[in-house]
Amino acid sequence: MIFKTLQMENIRSYEKEKIDFPNGTSLFEGDVGSGKSTILMAMEFALFGLGNQRGDALLRKGSKKGSVFLSFNVEEKEYQIKRTLVRGNNDSVRQDKAFLSADGRKVQLSPSEIKERILDILNFKEPPNPRAQSVIYRYAVYTPQEEMKFILAQKPDTRLETLRKAFGIEDYKTAADNAKLISNGIKDKINYLSGQVSDLEQKKASLIELNRKLTDNNRVLALSTEKRAELESALSKYREKLVNLKEIEFRLRQVENEIPHLEKQIKDRDDLITRYQDEIQETEIENQEKFRLEMDELEKIEKPTSISPEELKEKIKLIKEAVQNRKELFTTLKLLKENKAVIKEKLEDWKDKTRDDFIKENQELTQKLRESRDLLSQHQKEVNLILKKIYKLEGQLDDINNKLENLDELGEICPICGSPLDDAHKKDLKEERERESRKLNSEIKVLNEVKKKGEEQIEDDNTLIEQIRNELSNYKSIIDKFDELDGVNSRINRVEGNISNIDDMLSLNIQEDNDFGNFDQYIQHLEDLQEKLNKYFGAQKSLESIRYQYNKNIEKIERKKSEIETLTDKIKQLDVNLTKSKEIIKQLPEIDRKLVEVQSLHDSTDEEYRGVNDKVVETQTLVKRLTEDVHQLDKEIKEKETLHNRLEVLKNYHSWFTDYLIPTLSVIEKHVMQNIHLDFDENFKNWFNLLIDDPSKTGKIDEEFTPIIEQDGFQQEINYLSGGEKTSVALAYRLALNNIVQKVSTGMKSNLLIMDEPTDGFSKEQLFKIRDILNELNYPQIIIVSHERELESFADNIFQIEKIDGVSEVSKVN
Repeated sequence: MIFKTLQMENIRSYEKEKIDFPNGTSLFEGDVGSGKSTILMAMEFALFGLGNQRGDALLRKGSKKGSVFLSFNVEEKEYQIKRTLVRGNNDSVRQDKAFLSADGRKVQLSPSEIKERILDILNFKEPPNPRAQSVIYRYAVYTPQEEMKFILAQKPDTRLETLRKAFGIEDYKTAADNAKLISNGIKDKINYLSGQVSDLEQKKASLIELNRKLTDNNRVLALSTEKRAELESALSKYREKLVNLKEIEFRLRQVENEIPHLEKQIKDRDDLITRYQDEIQETEIENQEKFRLEMDELEKIEKPTSISPEELKEKIKLIKEAVQNRKELFTTLKLLKENKAVIKEKLEDWKDKTRDDFIKENQELTQKLRESRDLLSQHQKEVNLILKKIYKLEGQLDDINNKLENLDELGEICPICGSPLDDAHKKDLKEERERESRKLNSEIKVLNEVKKKGEEQIEDDNTLIEQIRNELSNYKSIIDKFDELDGVNSRINRVEGNISNIDDMLSLNIQEDNDFGNFDQYIQHLEDLQEKLNKYFGAQKSLESIRYQYNKNIEKIERKKSEIETLTDKIKQLDVNLTKSKEIIKQLPEIDRKLVEVQSLHDSTDEEYRGVNDKVVETQTLVKRLTEDVHQLDKEIKEKETLHNRLEVLKNYHSWFTDYLIPTLSVIEKHVMQNIHLDFDENFKNWFNLLIDDPSKTGKIDEEFTPIIEQDGFQQEINYLSGGEKTSVALAYRLALNNIVQKVSTGMKSNLLIMDEPTDGFSKEQLFKIRDILNELNYPQIIIVSHERELESFADNIFQIEKIDGVSEVSKVN
């Protein structure tokens, strides 16, 4: 795999950046925190997705969307991949749809689908888990230096688990562990099944005994069932007789119970007749002594007028409103006449003139004002024309004065005639321009005098216009007074007409023989009449109510008399029914005697039946239980025989797992790890000797893949090494690991290596060892990320990374 182009948009500290990767060794250098590692994270994200890291660790803070585009070659074939990150409403970041292009075809895939495609393209034989990083990529192409130090610091067992994944041989241990789990599971099942089948022979003997008991109880059940049938037939006959006798007794008891009810009904109806007779007497007294007298008294009240109450009420309302309006109109008329007198007093000075006279004079003044304004406009135009001439002449005068001042600067040749410019020529030029200056000053003086006269004329025009405006204002005020007087006269005429109309209306409505002194007396007369009319209609309403009650009482008397006749007939019928009922109940003693006799026979038979039935039920229950026990026991015996057969099979399986499979897997893994260990140890020694130029120190890898450092034959703790030596050990371990992973990974070819801060803590002498490492590796493409500027001399291409105002930028150094 060879990287071609990386494009980042809103990824960590990058807003928008494009990087083209050339072949050879490329160094990405910059200060700590400038954004170097982000480039490596973006490339890994583009290939394999987020893995186990969170999306908000990659997406730039405050950005809603970010993306990474990566193009790369595999076996001379170019592929392009683009992944996108999107920030949701709850600030969580997720992967969106991704795109993969190859052979001119572009497909859209989910994050997990595209990782599976990439693993297939790179021929990485590992599971496509979207939540895990690519183990082969991490240990064959790019291993962060800090992660390698972390691996070295792990416990041996943990480190071996990590290395098994990197070497792709964790399947042996996984298979052995799974085989042990299966074997233990089989063993548990063997123990369980052995316990389940231990009582098989005992259950077979119990089945024979249960079948014998079942046969005996079936014989007893047949005899008891036959006896129960005979007793059941006898009981049925006794029940039928009892039902018939009880039905006769029930009917006789009903008749017996009805006698008190009949007697009570007769008494209740006699009492009701007495009560109705008393109510009739009370109602007749109420009609004669109360209602009749009240009706006679109310019928004497006469109607005071033929007008209806509504008409009378409307008439009173109409007259009151008319009188009130009449008063208000007289008040308004008085005010209008006073206003008219005031206006006439103000127009006293112009009593010899009419409104039309003032309008005519107003029109003449308006025409005069228009002419004065036209004349003013003409004078202003003339003054403006004179001003323009003055400004023009003053400009010419300034030009002449400037030329006089600059006469000595004209040089040796006259700019006007082209002849030599001597002192005499200069004097002639000066005298000529002074004459022109005097002439212009004279013209300007004359024009200023004309302008002054014009301005005085304009001032006179403005004074005349103001006088005319004042006169027009006075005329307008006088005309408005004439208009106001006409308006007042018009309103007075309308008010007097309204008063006349109201008087006519009142004359039409007041047509009485009585002579009333004023309108208030007449209104009082109408209100008294209204009160009498209301009293009359109230009496009529009361009379109607009393008549209604009087007639209701008459209807009540007739209704009660009719009900008394009905009750009398009903009492006669009840006396007949009572006599019949007393005759019928004389049969009750004989029926009771027969009931006792038949009930006694029924009870004795029923008691015997219950005993036999209990025996049948008990025997049936026992037979049913025995049958179920036989079936259950037979079923258990068959199941246990099946379990016994399965037990034998599981014993064979357990023996195969424990005696053959698990030991074989352990031997295979140990043999593979021994071969890898030999190769790993040799690679580590080579890189260690290349990086640490100290003959007294040697390095090797033990069986647990732990680096062992010795000095002069004595083992030395790695923690006591210098910072540069620790980095050298980690780098040697990393390079050995990269080499071994590339060998054991069938799809990995040695053409790309990424190194992240490989020289952290190196001295200057150690830094120059990197050149030897690069020459030894001889990869077509190597990408180094470092803040060490000394590495520039080892690189074919140098990229400078700077962060400005929180934004990282990459620039290639020529």
